[in-house]
Amino acid sequence: MDMESTITVLRREELLLEHAPHSVQFQALTEKLLAVFSTTAVIPPLTALEIRFYSTLALLHDIGKQAIPPAILNKPGPLTAEEFDVMKSHTTQGCRILEEHPALRQCEAFSAICDVCRHHHERWDGGGYPDRLTGVCIAPWVQVVGLADAFEALVHPRVYKQAYSVDQARRMIVSGACGTFNPQMLAVFSSDIFAIAGTVYGSIM
Repeated sequence: MDMESTITVLRREELLLEHAPHSVQFQALTEKLLAVFSTTAVIPPLTALEIRFYSTLALLHDIGKQAIPPAILNKPGPLTAEEFDVMKSHTTQGCRILEEHPALRQCEAFSAICDVCRHHHERWDGGGYPDRLTGVCIAPWVQVVGLADAFEALVHPRVYKQAYSVDQARRMIVSGACGTFNPQMLAVFSSDIFAIAGTVYGSIM
């Protein structure tokens, strides 16, 4: 996979937000989770370059939220069922946005980028969306991005909730409150997330 040319295209098309504070933290979290899961053989082994590449592509996972109406995206209270359906469409909207960039469609990694946009909310038991994929049908690195995304959403404040502590977030994820994840992944996550979060976030510990 031609990693360097893909990153060049993403930057030229202004699709990467690498320097925003949230993006820096999310990329670092994803990178560290990919590394620990690769080292412990929870996912197939990745080189340092591959880990960096996939953690960079992870920054595009929510690009489809550009197409979600602000009134829904920033609603302070619970979403209605209809609003939640619109919110869930950010997974498929992300693929549509990416397809609007002809230069990106020529990249070997294009399918991988669409994969993370479309499938980062899939869950191990098939309870996710939009395609209700199960288990190993979800690409390993996309599973990691989904886990990182769930953890990030918990430990940071949102318009509809306050931030949870790292331990609260850990327990919620392990208990299935955010959907079901790979059991092997959860075991390693549960034991290593305090050290990882301390490195990535520092002050929120």
